[in-house]
Formats: sequence, C-alpha cells, structure tokens
Amino acid sequence: MKQKQLLATIQSHTLTNGQSRKWYPLVVVACGFFFLGSCADHYDDDESWSSPVRNVTLSSPDSIKIEPNADGSEMTISWPVVYGSGGYEVQVFDVSDDAEALLSKKVDGCSVKMAREEDMNYKIMVRSLGNTSLNNKEAAIAKDTVYSTFSKTFDKIPSGDLYEYFQSKPIPEDATYELNFDLESNGHYTLSKPLEFNYHKVVIRTADKNNHATITLGEGANFVVSNNFTLKYVDVDASATTKPLMEAFNYSDAPDSILEKPKNYYLIEFVRILNCHITGVVGSLFYDNNKAYGITNFIIKESVIQMTTTTDKVKNESWISFQGGGIKDFSVSNSTIYQAGEGNSKYFLRYNNAIRVDRLGWDNTVDHTTITYVNSTFYKVATGQWSNYSGISNYSIYTLQNTIWYECTDGHIARRIMGNGRLGTNSQFISVNNTYWNNGAKTDQGNYDTSDTQLETDPGFADPENGDFTPTGADQVAKKTGDPRWFITTE
Repeated sequence: MKQKQLLATIQSHTLTNGQSRKWYPLVVVACGFFFLGSCADHYDDDESWSSPVRNVTLSSPDSIKIEPNADGSEMTISWPVVYGSGGYEVQVFDVSDDAEALLSKKVDGCSVKMAREEDMNYKIMVRSLGNTSLNNKEAAIAKDTVYSTFSKTFDKIPSGDLYEYFQSKPIPEDATYELNFDLESNGHYTLSKPLEFNYHKVVIRTADKNNHATITLGEGANFVVSNNFTLKYVDVDASATTKPLMEAFNYSDAPDSILEKPKNYYLIEFVRILNCHITGVVGSLFYDNNKAYGITNFIIKESVIQMTTTTDKVKNESWISFQGGGIKDFSVSNSTIYQAGEGNSKYFLRYNNAIRVDRLGWDNTVDHTTITYVNSTFYKVATGQWSNYSGISNYSIYTLQNTIWYECTDGHIARRIMGNGRLGTNSQFISVNNTYWNNGAKTDQGNYDTSDTQLETDPGFADPENGDFTPTGADQVAKKTGDPRWFITTE
C-alpha cells in the first residue's frame, strides 16, 4: 500500500472583535499518512481496503489534544480517528465572544494547525462527518473542549477597593514568581490610596479581555512599581488623582538583596500597559522618583490613553519621566495617546542624562537601546522637545513606522527622537510611512528623516475632540497608518 500525505493551507486572513484587532495568519490542515490505523479512511491507492464501519450514525472523536509549538505562536489541534467517517468539521471560537468562529473548516485528516494568541480562552469543537459510500451518517454532537492560553491565575479579586483588598490579603513574602490577579469581567473597582507591591512581580488584568473591568483612582491614588508590573485589559479613570498614574517605589534602603544591579542601576524587567483604555491622566504617566531604576522594557501596546494635563503636575517636565534612571527598550505600538487638557509636558519621554546601555549592564559594542513607535497615533502631545536621547544616541536603534504625530512639540519629531542626529557607528534610524503634521501642514524633517516615505496629506481625524482618530487623509487611508483600531469597521 502506498502512503500519501496531504497538506492544505488556508490563506492569511484577519478577524476583528470590537476595538481589538486579531490576526490569524496561518492555518494548516495536516492529514498524515494514509495507512491502516491512521487518521482517515481514505485509501485511493488501495482499493482492496475498506472500513468495516458501515450503516451507522457516527460519534465524534472521544478526545481533543492541543499542543503549542516551541515559541507559543502556533498550536496543533488533533484527535483520534473515527473509523467510517468522511472527514471532520473543526470549529474554534473565542469563549468570550463566540458569535463568529475563528476557524471553521472541514478536514480530511485528524489534525489542524492555527495561530495561537496569548490570553485567549478557546472553545474547540470537532465533529465527525458522514460517509455516503459507507452509508454512515454524520455525528449529531461535536466533541468540544476549552483551552486557555492565559498564564496561571494567582488570585481573583471581587469588585471593590483594590487597596483594601491587598491590605486584607497581602502578597506572601516568599512569592518570587509573576503573580496574575484577575478582575471580574465588566467589574467596577476603585483605588483609594497608593498601591504598593513590596518588590513583587504583579499583573493586574481582567480575566475576560473583551469585557474590561474599570478601575477608578481616588485622589492621591496610583500604582507604585517596584518590580515587574503590568496593567492588562483594564479601563482606568485617573481623573481624580494628580499623582503619576504609575511611580517607582521611593526606596530609602537600597534594594541590593532584592533587585539585580549589574552596573549603575537596579533593573526591573518590564513595565507594560497592554490593551488598556486610560482616561484623565492629569500629570505624568510614569515617574521614577529620581531613583536609580533601569527598566529593561517599557511597553505600551494596543491601548488608548487620554491626557488631561495640568502642566505643574508633570514630573521633571516629562510625561514618562526618568529623573534618576532610564529604559533600555521602549516601544509604543497599535496605540493612541492624545491631549485633551489645557496644559502639557515639555517632553514625552525623558531619561537621566547619565543613562547608557553599558551602565545598565549590557555591552555597548554589540547591544543597543531601542526606541520604537509603530502604527500609533499621537495628538497634541508635548510642547517643546519630544525626548532627550543625546546621551544614548551612540548605542541606539530608533524605529518610526506607520505612525502619525499631529501638533506634537514643534513638529521636528525625527530630530527630537534621534538626539539631534548625533548617531554613532553603533546606531540606526529606521523610518517608514510616518506623518509629521503641525500648523496645518507637513513638517519638514530636514536631514533627520531622509527615507522619502513621509506622508503628504493632513490625517484629517474624524472627530479628535471627542476621541475619534479615524484618519480621512488620502495617504493615511491608503497606507493604513496610525493606530489600526481606527480602521476597524463593524458590518
């Protein structure tokens, strides 16, 4: 008997859900080798073989197995053979929004590969299909299973005051791993006082990422960062506090036995704002309290942040303010940050002048600081400079791609980001399809952005005063630049 292998590929496609864009780039159906005991009764080259299962109503597979690949970007869904079937119907849903299948496919085989998304609860259904040649009818009921890609929950927090919750249930002192605290879907929370985590690694997230919990900060309340910290799938109303939304712990005793300090700075692996909607940020988003912290990764991703700045509440003249330390790798992607207040900060992002990649503990001959702005929208952010990178410009990679700056600083964004152009031999400046628009016209970037890809039209936001930054400019629409959420439409 000859052995065959069939491999079918479904072309790339995009699905949307609310304001969050989901990408499912590749689905591969793997049917295996067709030999006795394999996954399907389909033997074109062996006419003598025939399934003994005939004239029945089939059942669906009795189990479903899910295996992620090494980096977690794909998963293989497989199931045991049901003899006498004519294939299988496979459907995959997001449990929190199962109106539209992420995958719906008839499979002549017993496994399928698809993209695996972080923080997703999948419902997977496999149903045996009939086989007319054997007079077998399809299964009436599919085998289903739920598969979660959420990292393990440490505790679930009921709606209420987060400060009081952590006072009543303090984090165990010996907890050194990342702790995921789940908020209720559509839950309502307050934060009455500054919330400290005593050097623990903490994630505050809504368990259902499509139905964010809301956190309302009280006067003087904020999040105090002393180790890895993440806000994820939450809406935050910060309008009542004039303190930075997040600030580094103002230690008096140096945390030598707690945080790593390879060179000049105490390292925190990351601070992340992921898929959040934050309103009413009166002062700074982050302030390091003039302490020697080096954050390896500061990430703002798939978020909308509204600034209502009062200038005198901004720390060290900067919205993201490092007076005593800095960041190795900084990125804003698929996000919108806009000013709705009367004041502003001078800087968007500011480092301590002494910060350098080697002083954070890396080798400056091979390692870089990275500054990345990708597919994002900035509206009336900062008044003077955008950032102060002259101290790190010899060791940096700057990436500006598909991003819109509208009435930001003096309009000379490229110059401000790349430290007045003082790039060393170990530095790069990468720019593609950006909009620099000030005072009703494209802003000449001089010799700083020489990519010849700058977009020429006014972005023409639909209703920026009410938070709608859908571009109408011909170039921006053609290139789909700025925050991708504004191009998502519902049928």
